[in-house]
Amino acid sequence: MRSRTKNRLSEEKIRELVRIHFGQDCETGVITELTGGMFNAIYRIERRREGDAVILKVGVAPGTTLLTYERDIMPVEVKCFQMLREQTTVPVPEVLAYDFSKKYIDSNYFFMTELKGEQFSKVMKKIGQKNVDRIREELAGYLYQMHGIKGSYFGFFTDDKGRQYKTWKEAFLQMFRQILTDSREHYVRLPYERITSTLQKYSKCLEDVTEPALVEYDCHEGNIFVRDTGEGYEIEGILDFERAFWGDPIADFPTAFVFTDDIRKEKAFLDAYLKVSGRKVYTDTDAVKYQLYRMYILTIMVAETFRYGFWYGKLQGVWAKWQLKKCLRILGC
Repeated sequence: MRSRTKNRLSEEKIRELVRIHFGQDCETGVITELTGGMFNAIYRIERRREGDAVILKVGVAPGTTLLTYERDIMPVEVKCFQMLREQTTVPVPEVLAYDFSKKYIDSNYFFMTELKGEQFSKVMKKIGQKNVDRIREELAGYLYQMHGIKGSYFGFFTDDKGRQYKTWKEAFLQMFRQILTDSREHYVRLPYERITSTLQKYSKCLEDVTEPALVEYDCHEGNIFVRDTGEGYEIEGILDFERAFWGDPIADFPTAFVFTDDIRKEKAFLDAYLKVSGRKVYTDTDAVKYQLYRMYILTIMVAETFRYGFWYGKLQGVWAKWQLKKCLRILGC
């Protein structure tokens, strides 16, 4: 995927980083850029002596135009991987090494173990509905475990006390205001007044969230790797936690099912989540919040198109705007 945010490295520099973190005698084989991502440059690096491969994820170079929430977010993913491996059974890669000092290159980066399965998005149409439902049910359990990790404030990961919010309502409204500001700065055409009035109309729904839960907010099929066990498919690993924040668990639903306008259509997933979480029903208030959180990710999808190639950016922008207006209609605004 072409994106202005990708900070590509030469093979010579990659081999240098490998030696720094894995020893001067670490011999590398083939280095392959993994092009499926849309934000960071990612490389698969063979290690000959170990007989394996590691993944290098390279952050955005300083000075690159970004949305406000995207600034310096790579440490969030590393932190989430570490928390999940320590506190849950959610399958995520192991972080092998990282450097955020910008001593060796001009951006953050980290090495992690390789996932050897296939992206769920690439196989879901050929593995049969039974396997798809099994993956959805498994995902529900893993998301519930993630949501069991609690924070001390609401909002994005930050050391800035001024952006550590006491209530989810305050945090989410500020997060949404910021992406609308970013959109205006990039001259994005959106129904700003309708969005703002909708948030005001339904903001009280956010008040029932009293405990900050870890929200991945990017758990779509492309970030889920699955493998065939011989008896069916299972989740091998989940990636891309850079968008993570402390908030409402339901916020993970519209990003896990970005093409679904009502999570109740995803019966296997929702039934499994309600069961594992001990909740009896998915309420009307939950349905409203689903639309608000879907509006937020769709607004992000429109705002970020400036960094893509013309045709991909155009396609994503048109689709996201169409879906955003659909959310507004569903909410009667």
